[in-house]
Amino acid sequence: PRPGGGAERARGMEFTEAYKQTGPCCFSPDARFLAVACDYRLVVRDVVTLKVVQLFSCVDKINFLEWAPDSEYILCGLYKRPMVQAWSLSQPDWTCKIDEGSAGIAYARWSPDSRHILTTSEFQLRLTVWSLVNTACVHVQWPKHASRGVSFTKDGKFAAICTRRDCKDYINLLSCHSWEIMGVFAVDTLDLAGVEWSPDDSAIVAWDSLLEYK
Repeated sequence: PRPGGGAERARGMEFTEAYKQTGPCCFSPDARFLAVACDYRLVVRDVVTLKVVQLFSCVDKINFLEWAPDSEYILCGLYKRPMVQAWSLSQPDWTCKIDEGSAGIAYARWSPDSRHILTTSEFQLRLTVWSLVNTACVHVQWPKHASRGVSFTKDGKFAAICTRRDCKDYINLLSCHSWEIMGVFAVDTLDLAGVEWSPDDSAIVAWDSLLEYK
């Protein structure tokens, strides 16, 4: 390389060993841990030392990872099964397995309280809220999208979910405490693309597809 090039800039830098990785990886929200998918194994490393903190074995190859907001739990999407497994960082023996059977799982996400997992089935037949505290689950029929169309208030008390039935778009409002539907209202959209709460949680914005620009 010519003087002053990449070799010069790289002097003094230190590099770690190369660690095997075959799937996604992500940092915990508190920036203390790094989760790495290696085939069917979930490896959790300390960010500073990169030493292995926990090692979990899933039942199949990991396709998706997401930390809970409190950095205590982590979910693994095993979409070939299709199945979701969740693990606890402080309780290695604890595990949670979610299987939607023939309905399948297209996407999974955490709720703001880090104690519920929301899964969307294949073909958007239903969105299911699973509790880690007990065995309760709540269904929301006909979610509009698999990985989007869900928004939580900043305080984590309410959720807005895009749904569609009978060729009409709706927004369902749910309480994140009881997961009961607080209200459902239709929106004047041709093809509802998304929904978002305002920064102060006082209003909701919904937008149409790119064909409408509305």
